[in-house]
Amino acid sequence: MKKFFKPLPDLDERLDQVNERMRRARRTLDWRAREARIPLDIQEDFGVSELEGDVMLVSRDGYLHDKVRNLIRSEGYGCDFPERSSEAIGMLKMRKYQMVIIDYTRRRRGWRERLFEYIGRYQPHIKIVSIVHNDGEGQSVMRAGSYSYLLGRGFDPEQLRTCLISAIKLNHHACWLLTHGERCNRSCVDDFQSDADFAELE
Repeated sequence: MKKFFKPLPDLDERLDQVNERMRRARRTLDWRAREARIPLDIQEDFGVSELEGDVMLVSRDGYLHDKVRNLIRSEGYGCDFPERSSEAIGMLKMRKYQMVIIDYTRRRRGWRERLFEYIGRYQPHIKIVSIVHNDGEGQSVMRAGSYSYLLGRGFDPEQLRTCLISAIKLNHHACWLLTHGERCNRSCVDDFQSDADFAELE
């Protein structure tokens, strides 16, 4: 009985495979080097003393920057504005933040998961407020670990103010109403309800 052996690839094919592995390794190394330099880049671009801390908005939208900045500062908190997840993670390593607001209306899914994963693993005390297109996306980010969500860039600023007070000043674990599919009615702030109060409603 004859035995059949799979022929070895020719030399050109083997060189192509090696070159492709080298390109992948080089891309990975370049990416890791860029990630490692991010805190240094932030120091150079912003200066550590220029970072305000407290609250972070991750978005490239200038209108949203102004809208959020004015509200956050009116409550007595500082606010910083990274445009990329890698920049946001660099800032999280350098200053103390209590809340991160993430604009998902123009972001890919992988970007969101990366920032969620970093905060959940290394800084779980930080509350995440997500800006999403609709309630379906909102429930998705709540399951992923978001404190609450806002609908679109035209969201009601008072809802963000409510989230800020509820999350930071009253230290609620997550928005009870949004977690249970209900609309924000400011009861957590107006009635000063605690997590224990909400637990009694279940």
